[in-house]
Amino acid sequence: MANLEAAQETRPSGDTAGSADVLIGVPAPTQGTLLHERVADIRDEFRSTHPSIRCVVAYPGIEGTGELSTLSEPAGELGSLRAVEYTLSHGAASTVPWLGLAPAYARLADLAIQMGAGACAILSPDLAAFDVHSITLLLEPLMDGRAELTMPLYAPSKFEGLLNSGILYPLSRALYGRRVRYPLGPDFGVTTSLLTRLGRRRARGTEVEDDQAAIWPATEAALSDSIVAQVHLDGRHGAQNEGLDLPTVLGLLVGSIFNDAERNPVVWQRVRGSQAGLTLGATVDRIDPGAKSAGALDVRSMLEAFNLGSRNLQQVWALVLPPVTLLEIKRLGRLTPEQFRIPDALWARIIYDFALAYRLRTLSRTHLLGALTPLYLGWVASYAQEIANLDAFAAEQRVEKLAKVYEDEKPYFVSRWRWPDRFNP
Repeated sequence: MANLEAAQETRPSGDTAGSADVLIGVPAPTQGTLLHERVADIRDEFRSTHPSIRCVVAYPGIEGTGELSTLSEPAGELGSLRAVEYTLSHGAASTVPWLGLAPAYARLADLAIQMGAGACAILSPDLAAFDVHSITLLLEPLMDGRAELTMPLYAPSKFEGLLNSGILYPLSRALYGRRVRYPLGPDFGVTTSLLTRLGRRRARGTEVEDDQAAIWPATEAALSDSIVAQVHLDGRHGAQNEGLDLPTVLGLLVGSIFNDAERNPVVWQRVRGSQAGLTLGATVDRIDPGAKSAGALDVRSMLEAFNLGSRNLQQVWALVLPPVTLLEIKRLGRLTPEQFRIPDALWARIIYDFALAYRLRTLSRTHLLGALTPLYLGWVASYAQEIANLDAFAAEQRVEKLAKVYEDEKPYFVSRWRWPDRFNP
């Protein structure tokens, strides 16, 4: 077990009633009963392994509930682990259940400042990472000064997290030069000062309410030149987007990274290549690759959606994609399901073209991201068939290869961004 105590020796020792050394924040609604059970389950272990650390677990109540009501041990006791409730407005909860928004981060930063906590662990509301080992991994690099942000390295099945593998990770990596495998991971550690920056972020120029825009910790770290570490976590998150339709998820998550690109071109246009950062913790064995097969993803239905889009959305795609890309998509539509493969370079250029159309408002952003949906399903079908017989390690290397192609194709994006009317291959 990693040790927070050595790091704690350098921190002030205030003993006020509201003091804490670290804050564990849940940024989205969770089950209060479940949280109290988890606190009770790990309290003795926490006191045993970290006897000089005062920890507060802050979880949100929605308007009208008692704010900062202490629900476990007395404040200020060494080795304590206590829970408090903070208030969020109804509009501060995301449509995506695990996604923290700026208002929640702002409230958690305020609490951390009030309590004197210098480091925070932000956990998904399913509490899959609510254990002493995971919390320690997220917090220790912050408290000993090795990092200002710790992001998770999960070990999912090779057919899970495909939106992250196909768009979010490679695009974030290519734009900002940081190889953060889960740049929007639901569990992360952050210094209070960087969390304050996250709480101040607002989306500008979007068609959704500002407070509903996703906040990217890895992006903010890149913009502030903060040190990022990745830590291996063995938390098993369930189907976090269950019950949400794909266009909604794409609209919130892909739309948010497009919005960040629109806000920060001066930064990302100067970035070339990418760098790996500090990685900590023991590698977690991956879930059996056979736990979920390509067939379980219903590849044929995905290809039907792709082909339907190819027939019905040509005029819409023509507003976004250059002629050579449209020709390649038509060629794909003539392939048999077994032959269907989307080349990495084509896929990267498609995402870059949609990011440019998002910036130019070529059409309604809602409709734009809806038009991306059948293309994304086509990519998933292609990727799933390609990795079907690969083990987990080889599948991960396949993701890394795709991310490198995003980097290689970035000059295409930069040229189109700078000269959208002149550079149209």
